[in-house]
Parts: sequence; C-alpha cells; structure tokens
Amino acid sequence: MQQTPQSLVREYLVDLQDRITSTVALVDGGRFIVDAWTKPRGETLQGNGITQILEDGAVFERAGCGFSHVTGPRLPPSATQHRPELSGAPFEAMGVSLVFHPRNPYVPTVHMNVRISRPDPSVPRRPR
Repeated sequence: MQQTPQSLVREYLVDLQDRITSTVALVDGGRFIVDAWTKPRGETLQGNGITQILEDGAVFERAGCGFSHVTGPRLPPSATQHRPELSGAPFEAMGVSLVFHPRNPYVPTVHMNVRISRPDPSVPRRPR
C-alpha cells in the first residue's frame, strides 16, 4: 500500500518527537511520561497526538515535547493573512512542539514548534 503525503509527514514528525525525547532522556538520565490523546467528539478541532513530559530530571526541571495531528472547520486567520482565498477553508495540521526548562539558571529555556497545515483540497477556494 502506497503512503500518502500526509502519512509520510506524520511518520516524520512522530519520529522527530521520538528522536528528541530519546536524546533528552539519555542526556538527563530521566524518563518521559507518555500520554497519547484523542480529541473528544463535539470539539471544534478533531484529531489525536502524543504528549511526553519529563519532570525533576538531573538536567531538566521540566521538559515537554508534543506531537499533534488535528483537523478543523476553518483555517485560523494567521494562516490566511497572505492567502485570503483560503479564508474559511477546512484544514488539517500537524506539528511537534517542545518546551525545555533546564535546572541551570544560566542555560536558557527552549521553545520550538515545527508545524505544517494545509487546507482541505476537496473544498473549492474563493478566487483571488
């Protein structure tokens, strides 16, 4: 069975999350708690993800790394600011987000997001 572009991106992002948390756990000596989640029916956004948290480690006071894959009824305004023809289109989004708080006060906190979103290709767009 051939993989879709979406499944390839999802696979890459889940692997990225795993590589990040595995490396941090190796450096810190602690373990991440893993919480797989699914959005309940009736919520505006639908989808699922994996949240991983390490607390009270040797190097990190707290480290969190999350993966999410959601769909929604309308692209947010920030996603259509430069593409008004996509305004109101349903969408799919995936990403990895992390926040690391080291114990050492001289080491900066890290915050990073890698995201991809796309409008639903089956919905006609408004002309420019």
